[in-house]
Amino acid sequence: MSGSPVSVSSQEEYMVEAITNKRVKNGRTEYEVKWQGYSENEKTWEPIENLQSVMTYVLDFESSLKNKPQEVGEGSYDDGDSADEIIQIRKDNDGQNLLFQVSWKQKNNRLPKVSWINQNSIKMHNPEILIDYLLKKIKWPNNK
Repeated sequence: MSGSPVSVSSQEEYMVEAITNKRVKNGRTEYEVKWQGYSENEKTWEPIENLQSVMTYVLDFESSLKNKPQEVGEGSYDDGDSADEIIQIRKDNDGQNLLFQVSWKQKNNRLPKVSWINQNSIKMHNPEILIDYLLKKIKWPNNK
């Protein structure tokens, strides 16, 4: 896939090489963008509204997340991190257990990461974010 232009100001256009990560910051989804012709150190976090002209990159990245098992180092209880927010839930490949895509609060000021964890891990380490997620999904009746 060749790069597509993204206008980040009224005068400049940059070419996207790849979407490399995703995070939720202040309730807003952002994607980490690797720009063509720029180094890994020059990646930027962009809100989805800045990426409308390159949605194929975003959709490809999202598709890769659904098929990607949890990877150590992207945020993990083993690293002393804690899950910050549940982004989405899906069943595992066997359909027997739930997997939670979470953003992580990480120690040592590392960049926030997103990864999948199993239902037992989230219940043991961060049940409060599971409760918060479920409460947001409940449609409460209006009691007047």
